Amino acid sequence: MPPHTPLPLIGNDLVINEDSCNLSCTYCLTGQSNLKEGHSLQLIFDPPKRDDYGPATELGKRINTVADQINGRFDLPLLKVTGGEIFLVRGIMDFLEEQSRHYEVLVIQTNGVLVTDEHLERMRSWGNVVLQISLDSHLYPGNSYRVQSESLHGKVLRSIVRALDSGLPVEIYGVLNDRSVAELTQFAGWLNAFEHPPTFFPFPVRGPDSDNFKIRPEQVSHIEELVGRYDEFAGILPPRPYFDRLLSFYREGKRTFRCHLPRLVVSSFSDGVITPCPNIWFSDMGNMLGDEAGQVLDKLGSSGLYQALLAPKPRLSACHGCFTPWDTLSMYFEDEITLDELCAAPTYAPPRIRGMIEKAKTDYLAGAGA
Repeated sequence: MPPHTPLPLIGNDLVINEDSCNLSCTYCLTGQSNLKEGHSLQLIFDPPKRDDYGPATELGKRINTVADQINGRFDLPLLKVTGGEIFLVRGIMDFLEEQSRHYEVLVIQTNGVLVTDEHLERMRSWGNVVLQISLDSHLYPGNSYRVQSESLHGKVLRSIVRALDSGLPVEIYGVLNDRSVAELTQFAGWLNAFEHPPTFFPFPVRGPDSDNFKIRPEQVSHIEELVGRYDEFAGILPPRPYFDRLLSFYREGKRTFRCHLPRLVVSSFSDGVITPCPNIWFSDMGNMLGDEAGQVLDKLGSSGLYQALLAPKPRLSACHGCFTPWDTLSMYFEDEITLDELCAAPTYAPPRIRGMIEKAKTDYLAGAGA
């Protein structure tokens, strides 16, 4: 992508209080990130801190400014809100409801524990929410990197079952590690049995410490088993080529395929920090809360880091270890799936989002794949 080419952004991944969570997942990426001093101090493993959202609270003023500035510049159709655990924030539903009015799709990522029936009913009434829930297995052994006791696992599962029964579009984000992968096909069967089944995205554990948790070579057979039964579980799985990429990742020992995500989605934080990739938090590109906000937005797509992130082959070591559900966007750009297959997902289904993605690919190809 030539310098100063405007990004065809479709979404903002807004991260709220990423250091505060009610679970302490052993492999948590925040605890491995070097983007901020608080990440290196691994504050994510401290007791969770409550916060308050309101138009006059410090958090409220910050996240309203960040969301409004980015949407004001790019007129985005998609907002994803994640943490930490956002439902630790008192009043967060008021923020989410207000934001839902400005986007075709509002994606809410959560571990589900604090989500109540009242929350689910409110979210369903907005008509454009996609709920992304992190869960590695319905069985405690496979989910034990995320929760440290079987009783807590039971509480987590009960909350998630309520969400799956709510009728909301739900995506389950399951991290593949040496504990969860053995239960992969059982987990798919459990999810497939719901009246309103979710879409299930299994993806590799990531980060500098991933060697401590990654699946062993002999465990790849569990993924192959699921792929061999793809037709049985097709209703809850992403397109089949997703698993071609996933198996390639394990067989090659790293990512070898191109990523287009930074040209389509930006990552922002509730403290105003902007970074170019929602998957891996790289350099601090500046802060949206000061006088330089316009200059920060001008840098999106034009900094040298974008040249590396959008290279034909992954250049950065962090990229070599990265594969996530966002990859379906890159798969469409690389002709591995069709636009219909991509937009079968509720996140990308609205006509405006579909049209923007299609145009972004057309412009990319017209630029000789820059």
